[in-house]
Amino acid sequence: MLPAIEVLAALCPAQLTTQLDSTFSQTPLNTAYTGMVLQTQGQNRRTLYNRNGDRLFTPASNIKLLTTAAAAHQLGGYYRLRTSVYGTPVPGGSTALRVVGRGDPSLTTAQIDELVQQLTQAGVNQVSRLVIDDSYFPGFATNPTWEWEDAQYDYAAPVNSLILNRNAIALQLSPTQVGSPLAVAWPQPLPAGPLPVANDSTTVAAGAPTTPLTLWRTGDAPTIWLTGQLAQGSNPQTLNLAVLNPIQQFAAAMEQALRRQSVAVGQTVIVQTPAPIADPELAAIESPSVRELMVLANRDSDNLYAEVLFKTLGVTAGGTVTEASQAGGEAVKAALAEMGVDASALRLADGSGLSRHNLVSPIALVETLQVMTTHPQGAVFRDSLAIAGQSGTLSNRLRGTVLEGRLQGKSGALTGNVALSGYVQPPNYEPLVFSIVINHSNQPASVLRQKIDELLLRVAQLRDDC
Repeated sequence: MLPAIEVLAALCPAQLTTQLDSTFSQTPLNTAYTGMVLQTQGQNRRTLYNRNGDRLFTPASNIKLLTTAAAAHQLGGYYRLRTSVYGTPVPGGSTALRVVGRGDPSLTTAQIDELVQQLTQAGVNQVSRLVIDDSYFPGFATNPTWEWEDAQYDYAAPVNSLILNRNAIALQLSPTQVGSPLAVAWPQPLPAGPLPVANDSTTVAAGAPTTPLTLWRTGDAPTIWLTGQLAQGSNPQTLNLAVLNPIQQFAAAMEQALRRQSVAVGQTVIVQTPAPIADPELAAIESPSVRELMVLANRDSDNLYAEVLFKTLGVTAGGTVTEASQAGGEAVKAALAEMGVDASALRLADGSGLSRHNLVSPIALVETLQVMTTHPQGAVFRDSLAIAGQSGTLSNRLRGTVLEGRLQGKSGALTGNVALSGYVQPPNYEPLVFSIVINHSNQPASVLRQKIDELLLRVAQLRDDC
């Protein structure tokens, strides 16, 4: 339980270091690796507190601050990702089509239907060869530094050039008769057919203890191994899985959409290598703007949207790209350096923070936040952040305290690693910028989040009249 603000005494700046050091020295933070930087906001910034500020930490989703700041700087708020279909219609004959994706994370089955409608209006009534071009983001669709357990689920869905329905699928599990396997259902079937399930789950008697549901896929095999139990009479449970063969699913969906419009399709080919395009664009769909993608990436901590921005930065930065995530890391660091942030020591393996290979310092996060207060895209960036007690991933944090509505930031959590960075406005002090990162803890994220909130409520006590 967070302390009520009424019982928190005023705090003079000279007392701040002692107060924060005391909290960090207590259980459970005393056995963790902790960092915090707190500065006044603005050109003439002052550092009020610095604990391991220049050391490198696993930032979890706080890395999205770097990704989105770089995207705002490099791409601008109104940049959009375009999915195009190229071809030259032949009157009364067949048309060869090339579908070129550029990573739109919002593309749905309904929008594929819209592309097909545009094609039929352009005179396409038969397709001789359908080329599905998945080459825009070269390299791995699933980041090789992500944990394989994460890669099973929708929050770590592959990020390829032609994303459909978030590259995710829901699997619904329901109890049956005691001793029998759970019933398996796909509420929205995959275009290329359902994934095979090796069902080792069990229905147990009502009221009996149950083992948790787990699923597993080995390598790139499509079979899902399902174990665990549900009690008879209990509610169905839904597991949201990553689709590990997304381009095959997109190709099947495109074929089906064409046939629904009575457009016959001959050969379908998937390509991973870019080729010059001589034909005109016959149909196109655009993503929401970067400023809208940033809101989802930061406020809701959407990994897919953050990864798309990260890879887009990599492939639009210029030069030869062999691996989009590697290029994304280089592009983000280059953009940050151009903005005046010292990014030389950082290691950026992905754009969402799922990778445990990321290394970021609290001071780099604070410098990024500081730079964005005066950046031309600063308002876009700040508007993308969650607000304490009100929106996004911070909607349930610091609610009912003096900091409700007074803190904008980005949370982050991986097992043993929790972070929060952003802007905070104490009631009786000037605006501040902060980053708090906790690594290598054996405590659950809920405990560590509460400790971070307690630290920030200490900061909220600051007064400038003592």
